[in-house]
Amino acid sequence: MLRIGKRDWVSTLKTITEPLGSAFWADFKPARESEMRKAERQLGRKLDLEFREFYRTVGYGYFPFRDLPRCGGCFVTPAELILGAGPAISFITGSRSPGDEWASSEQHARLWLSRGRENPDAHRFTDDVLTLEGVRLYDLLQFGSNGCCCYHQLYVGPDPAPLRYCLLTDSQEMEDRAASFSEGLEKILAFHLLSAEDG
Repeated sequence: MLRIGKRDWVSTLKTITEPLGSAFWADFKPARESEMRKAERQLGRKLDLEFREFYRTVGYGYFPFRDLPRCGGCFVTPAELILGAGPAISFITGSRSPGDEWASSEQHARLWLSRGRENPDAHRFTDDVLTLEGVRLYDLLQFGSNGCCCYHQLYVGPDPAPLRYCLLTDSQEMEDRAASFSEGLEKILAFHLLSAEDG
């Protein structure tokens, strides 16, 4: 069982991903502490401790898919985390649909950053609409994709946390709910392992 930050967790991670080949993590680059602090300031949220440790140690980058570089999804750079402020809202609500946009991209970001206080359309962005399976959409930070039109989400809301990780799917559902980022990472890696077996 993987527990990021616990003794020998990097060895455990290497063992889990060994069947994926030595180049699986080749594109990943560790983040600097200053980059993580800057991201937290921009977001106005603290990042999950396991997530921070993973980024600090292994980092961010693209996953290969069946020996194709950059085709298996990615974890974004710390500087790009600010772009993940709001996509959960538009992805689930459809509020950025061409011809029926509820708000601009800047307004979506402000809605997320303010945790719903700066609401550009209170008739549409209701509490019910902004909640998915008991989780506020402005408490989910998008930090990457799985390469199949589904998006990795990190919980950055208040405690007690209903989850720490989930995957928003192209059917606008929440899958792979995990109580820790470690558990979420195991689910992400299971997807890659299954894809490798099918290939």
